[in-house]
Amino acid sequence: MLPLFFAFISCEEILLEDDISKETVHLVAPGDSVQFFSTGITFTWDPIENGTRYRIQIARPDFDNPLQIITDNVTDTTSFTTQLNVGRYEWRVQGVNSGYTTPYSTRSFTVISNEDFASNSVTLSSPNNNLITNIPAQNLTWQPVIGATSYHFQVTDASGTTVVFEQDVAATNLNYTFAEGNFQWKIRASNGEQNTLYASRSILVDATTPNVPVLTLPANLTNTSNHDITFQWNRVNISGSSEKDSLYIYTNNTLTDLEYKNTETSGYNTSTLDNGTYYWFVKSFDAAGNASARSSVFSFTLN
Repeated sequence: MLPLFFAFISCEEILLEDDISKETVHLVAPGDSVQFFSTGITFTWDPIENGTRYRIQIARPDFDNPLQIITDNVTDTTSFTTQLNVGRYEWRVQGVNSGYTTPYSTRSFTVISNEDFASNSVTLSSPNNNLITNIPAQNLTWQPVIGATSYHFQVTDASGTTVVFEQDVAATNLNYTFAEGNFQWKIRASNGEQNTLYASRSILVDATTPNVPVLTLPANLTNTSNHDITFQWNRVNISGSSEKDSLYIYTNNTLTDLEYKNTETSGYNTSTLDNGTYYWFVKSFDAAGNASARSSVFSFTLN
């Protein structure tokens, strides 16, 4: 019976998908039959209304008589960049979802030479753009550019105007330890005579744990018959990644029976607690993955 159940779910999911089989992906660039004098090609297309992903394929020299399928990628973006050797190619894109596909839209182009090396672009691989991390040591990687003999690496401030560090490298990766703060890291390729433009990504490094919250209300060892309890605490933010607090309420002093946990931006109010004794504390977390020590543990009794 289990296979039938899963088959039913699969069919139901397909029925819920929009039928995109009659939609058409409009290719933007490169235009049909264009010629390139650099090996870095960026393919772009317009989104379709009900598409969630797109399959891009590149064949050499064409799809009717392919010597090689260079690329067969599924992406959720509407662009794709790659390096291609001198030769003639076709590229095509179709929209896809879990139940349907569109027809392919197809164009051809030719890479004549790499004499316009400066028009190439470096494709950065990792880490992702706008990374927020508490790990200063990063392995930075990028895709090779055909004809490149070296790459120039730069780290700048967040605005991109002040150079913090720079170095020429022959490989397509570099281990670099960032200071704390907001930075851009940039790569350009060189063939000894021409340089490409820089490709850049941003990174925020925050290795500092948030301050420990200070509990204020309800005061420690409070006894009350008012079940409308307001929890409040104070904490001074530290510059870096965004910070927020988590409130924990337990029903035992060994802090094993969790009654409530939630992430709060300020205080929290509850009128749902039954009579009994409760123990609570707050911890702070930031977007980089740092966590404070827990606050003092306060208790209160409802009767």
